Amino acid sequence: MFRSVSILCSSGSFSRSIVRSSSVRCPAVSVTSARLFSRTSHGWDDKDSIFVEKCPAPVFDSGCTYCRPEFPADKPVKIGAALNGTAPIIGRHLLVSTGHADWPSRTEFDLNSLDAQVRALQQRGVRRDPDFNFMITSTDLSPANPPGDQSWSLYMYPDGLYFPRVPYSKGEAFIKRYLIPSRSHEAESIEDEIDIVREECPIVAICAHAARDARCGIVGPMLKAEFEQVLRSKGLLYDPATGKGIRVTLVSHVGGHAYAGNIIYFRGDGSAVWYGLAYPEHVQGIVKETIEGGRIIRELYRGGLSVHS
Repeated sequence: MFRSVSILCSSGSFSRSIVRSSSVRCPAVSVTSARLFSRTSHGWDDKDSIFVEKCPAPVFDSGCTYCRPEFPADKPVKIGAALNGTAPIIGRHLLVSTGHADWPSRTEFDLNSLDAQVRALQQRGVRRDPDFNFMITSTDLSPANPPGDQSWSLYMYPDGLYFPRVPYSKGEAFIKRYLIPSRSHEAESIEDEIDIVREECPIVAICAHAARDARCGIVGPMLKAEFEQVLRSKGLLYDPATGKGIRVTLVSHVGGHAYAGNIIYFRGDGSAVWYGLAYPEHVQGIVKETIEGGRIIRELYRGGLSVHS
């Protein structure tokens, strides 16, 4: 049997529970090779009523609601571009809690990163399945364990799972189990060695990888500050004292700096909505329509990660 611990998140509509049994070996998730991104989102029809055409105008000025980033002259953004279908096609997305946002340009060259272990495996001949792509993204969320613990804290979507502590020594087994399907090798089951938590608290992830490209590095912190103000005004912002609320985090490169600002909203059910060309003036509308209303804003929509049974 699974042991379950309820942890209230946000306004009471989300929960977190441990899904790994301490006594019975039980796979928490299944590896699938389904492609979950598409031009109209694999889960949402472009003509579905879940879409609204335009982002609502803000109703108050937080102090920088109408601030616009100034991008370098040689790095313009694609204002007016058709966004739907510009998000990468991926089957699984990992968010790594690093506790900081000063990542190197290429996170795979950080020897303590999960990306580096993926790179090392590929150099040894373990190849990605062409029908199952994945993305690893660093975040400035605080890891569950103190510095020097030699482990990662990971969120995994669309599975909606949180791994508080994956030791570096288990990195290869984790990658083979969850990121590279076992058709090319024998995957080691590690579910009985690490805690796996059902994660149903939403996360707003904002690209701000300045070392990779100035555009997201400029607009990302502006968006984070605006989201924090707007969510706080509605009583929805994550409170570490209570463990309740919606987290807002800066993240590393997710693709498409020309569409800065890039926002991925990971919803409580594991699905995600990806927006581009978003600025502080859009934040109130995103909170109203997408976070509170569950609707997708078509003019900002780059793609989506949907949940499949």
